[in-house]
Order: sequence, then C-alpha cells, then structure tokens
Amino acid sequence: MLPLLLAFALAAPKTITLVPTETVWVYANASTPADGTYLRAWGVEGKSCPPEGEDAGQFSFSYLKWDLADLPKGAKITSAKLTLTNIADPGFTVETSKRCPIEVRPVVGEFEAKKWTFDMSSKVRPNGDDKSIFGTGFPDKIASETPVPITVDLLKGPNKFAEALDKAQGGSSHTISLSITSKLDPSADGRSCIYKLYGQNESKEWLRPQLVLTFE
Repeated sequence: MLPLLLAFALAAPKTITLVPTETVWVYANASTPADGTYLRAWGVEGKSCPPEGEDAGQFSFSYLKWDLADLPKGAKITSAKLTLTNIADPGFTVETSKRCPIEVRPVVGEFEAKKWTFDMSSKVRPNGDDKSIFGTGFPDKIASETPVPITVDLLKGPNKFAEALDKAQGGSSHTISLSITSKLDPSADGRSCIYKLYGQNESKEWLRPQLVLTFE
C-alpha cells in the first residue's frame, strides 16, 4: 500500500502560486511607479500599447516580474492562470471589459523596479503584436463595494506561454516578466474607465497578483 500511495503522490499534479517580486506602473505622470501599491492599464484610440518607436506618454500599462527558481524543472505545465483584482466600483462595466479586456504580453527588454524611470519605456516595452498575447481576461460580474477579480488563462494564446516559461527557467536570472495592457480608453469612456489593480504590496494577500501554475 505504501509504494502505491508514494507513486500516487509523485504523479499527482503540483500547483505553485507566485506573487511578483517587482512591479512597475508605466505612465508618464506616475509619481511612484515602483511602489507596488497599484497597477494600472489603459489604451488610446483602440490601441493597448504604442507601436515600436511611438511615444508611450498617453498610454498606461504595468510590468510584473516573477522569480521561477522554485519551479520544478522539466515538468509539463497543464495550467497557468494570472489572477488579478481590480479595486471596487470600477469605471467600467462587464460589457466594456469584455470589449477591452486585460491583455497579458511579454516584456521586450529588462527592468529593475528600483531603477525605473519613464524614459526607459522606449526600450523596455510590451510586445505590441496581437500574436504576442498570452491571454486576456475580464470579470464575470461586478458587485457594488466589492473588489473585482479577473483571471487570465495564459495558455489560451495565441502566444505560447509554456515555451516562454521554459525559456525563462533556463535563463541566467530565472525570472519572467509580463506586461498588463488594455484598450480601455478613459478619453472616450470617462476618466475612471481604467483598470486599477492591487499590487504585490497590498496588505490583504488575497488581493495581490498571483501567478498560479500547475504541473503534472
């Protein structure tokens, strides 16, 4: 019986939950972009992030860095979810969020939160190609005075998160950086029509961003 139980334990899926080690809110007027309190995302004129070489001044997006050192090496990933929580009573509806969901993309370039300045955004930027999106997400419902959970399935694609994760695990830093972007446009739908998400320094752990990975 003991060998059977041991074999079952070894074969059982393993789920690991990670909180980002560093985050940056990328916006020209952000006074404390790396404090880890809130992350934000909005777009401009139907775009969620600027094309390469275009000024990012009117856009807002956020970067999250994750330490992968404790992940099992060589294991097959079967589920990858990014769970985020928007503040209560947002300026968007479920329908608006469906139309302009949160997008999760790779980050081109490397960032360090403590050294971040906005002028770095011309080189450290989201990959703006639609094919680069790992997944998108929007809330199922929005209740009054209640934080709004949003889950993104990173294996949905079109970009291949499993391959990106494997490459990051094999890199020298053993980290992966993700960007959060969206086409929500406060200039068209009102100033409060943005994603404002709790960061990794939120006192309530259940509100922090979480990368939930399951391996077989």
